[in-house]
Amino acid sequence: MTLPARPSVQAQVIQRPAADPLSNLTMGIFLAVTFGGLVVGGGTLFPALYVGTAVLAGMVAYYRMPGRYLGLVYGLVFFSPFVRRLVDLQNGYNPTNPVLLAPVFVALISALTLGYRARELRGAMLLPFTFTLAAVAYAYSVGLLKNGLVPATYAMLTWVAPICFAAHLNLNWRTFPALRDAFLTFLQWTLPVIAAYGIYQLVRPPAWDLYWMQAASVVSVGAPIPFGFRVFGPLNMPGPYAVALLVGMLFLLGTSRRGTFISLSLGLIAIMLTRTRSAWVALLVGLLIVQFMGPIRRMMRNWFIMLFMVMLAMPLLSLDVFRETISSRLASFASLTEDDSFNARRQLSYLATQAIYAHAEGEGLGSTGGGAKLLQVQRQASIDNGFLEVFYVLGWPGGALLGIGLAGNLLTLLRFRDAREDSFANSARACFWSLLGMLLIGDIFSGSVGVFFWGSYGFACSAHAYNFATGKGLRSRQLAREFVSPLPVPSPA
Repeated sequence: MTLPARPSVQAQVIQRPAADPLSNLTMGIFLAVTFGGLVVGGGTLFPALYVGTAVLAGMVAYYRMPGRYLGLVYGLVFFSPFVRRLVDLQNGYNPTNPVLLAPVFVALISALTLGYRARELRGAMLLPFTFTLAAVAYAYSVGLLKNGLVPATYAMLTWVAPICFAAHLNLNWRTFPALRDAFLTFLQWTLPVIAAYGIYQLVRPPAWDLYWMQAASVVSVGAPIPFGFRVFGPLNMPGPYAVALLVGMLFLLGTSRRGTFISLSLGLIAIMLTRTRSAWVALLVGLLIVQFMGPIRRMMRNWFIMLFMVMLAMPLLSLDVFRETISSRLASFASLTEDDSFNARRQLSYLATQAIYAHAEGEGLGSTGGGAKLLQVQRQASIDNGFLEVFYVLGWPGGALLGIGLAGNLLTLLRFRDAREDSFANSARACFWSLLGMLLIGDIFSGSVGVFFWGSYGFACSAHAYNFATGKGLRSRQLAREFVSPLPVPSPA
């Protein structure tokens, strides 16, 4: 049987202008609405205007400037919770503020890629993708029966959007260099900003952050006083904030961009101040993967960067107020049974385990997380154990389907030997593995963390396909057939 010839990437890459007037206009409208509404006061109409203009800017960028679309998705994930707190300060606390729908709806635009390029999905992406979506479909049907249309649908969108986004990145492998550069540029400018904000937040908490902590009654964050809480930056909780910092640090570690040392140092300080122990362990695992499973030529450079990163961070971390904050959390590793957070999580896990055995079909989408907040009667809004939450929500049937899909994802990444020579691909793989380890403490498949988790997988697949097509990657013909399609690109998306 004759295998298809290796496609010419140069011939198939979609050329994009450096700037597009229509995309600039719609992005300008979105920014004007955002800043104008926050400064002047947008009232009750602002959330709808924010979401609407974000979707408009995202749709135009999707078709005309894919790199900008990528940055918009991640930008909304990073900063929409921050915008939500400013809106709540003006309009009063709203546990279901529509502002948080913006990143979900904009990420869902990527589902159009599946419509345009479904024929290009190959076994390495198709089978895991199919099993994962089947698990979501099952849980959605159960959620409709148990939790109602609105909570189940909202939760379903937060699950589906990150998965579609990953497929979008994979199917757009022909434009991988442009997407990679756009993502790294975004992180280059964003990581130091969100890290510095987190440090400032702990020292001098802004009024909107104090108001949110009091109104939301998030006990696990801490007391709304300077140095009295776990920092959460522009995101809504320390966990997602720590994940954002972790992903930014792992991807930037393999680059030679300006300000990398400063960004990584600020990121290290901020992630320590989140006091998220699982993120600390995940960061260590990710750094080891980047160092020892990445390009050999970069090993000494990475050692130097990490050493310099620690040297820059130590003066601030050695201050009494910061040292006490971090040391108390570090000490809890040695006495977990006496840690309040650990005991509370263990109690929730016990209750969730009982529910799992009592209801093998699962509670369905909308029973936890943001969807649960839409229910008039909340049964279990949070579990703090991603593994148990999977079976609590998806049930045994949905959990089995998700497990099969996830196993396919893992086997696929293990076969990517080209990551040994590609720093970006190795960073993407390190992020995926590191975040997977955080499944023990929370949901990693949906919402903002889901974008980071599935996005890392999509980047890894896209890098592999591009590397093979350009002669830089693995020469396995069978694996190449699973990722590189000779089909022409049927759309500008």
